[in-house]
Amino acid sequence: MESRLVRTVRERVTVRHVLLMVVFLAIVYGFTRSVETTVGIAVGFALIETMQILREASSIDDRWVGIGNGVFITVVSLVWLVYELTVAANTGGPAWFPGLTALIGVWFLFDARRDFTEGRHPHPNDDMTASEMMLVMNHVHLVAEELKQGPKTVAELVDACDLTESRVREALNVATDDGMIYRVDGSPSDDIERYALDESKVGGVAFIRSNGKRILRRLARPFRR
Repeated sequence: MESRLVRTVRERVTVRHVLLMVVFLAIVYGFTRSVETTVGIAVGFALIETMQILREASSIDDRWVGIGNGVFITVVSLVWLVYELTVAANTGGPAWFPGLTALIGVWFLFDARRDFTEGRHPHPNDDMTASEMMLVMNHVHLVAEELKQGPKTVAELVDACDLTESRVREALNVATDDGMIYRVDGSPSDDIERYALDESKVGGVAFIRSNGKRILRRLARPFRR
């Protein structure tokens, strides 16, 4: 029987997920024309995925994972920023980007500090970590794209999106709460359970309306009293 770690890697590192990351990195390079920037983002992605896999496959305290993320991102970003401002100053490198990622690292540290203060372990379902939120939102997008072709069962979405059933159901739970996706027929215990997409709630404006408050609330959480 495969170990829990191997099973978690297989569930998270799917072909579609890897291809999406490759396409995103290609777009970043197309805009910046900077190998350093692209490699830096790739390392960041690899770190986040590794931390998330360890979190799901072991008993590591989520709060210490957050601290590790924050320290690593902040330190690497500051070293990168110093390099851009000194050694690579004449090449016109994107000094703003490592500055931004350093702020993101600091946010991770404050977020983990808030977890320790509140004694939160693990995170509740209604207050996901930043990496979990980004992952779930990506899965919601994949599911919504498939439902544009018509209602589908959970099993059909699993095959079409190249995701595990638990990931599909997680995405459906988030999207149904917002009303973007709704159940057509069946129940969670039925094999004929089917879901459809409300296309009036798809698009940039609808996305901001349905997810803007949630995202802003999550970003502000480390600083709320």
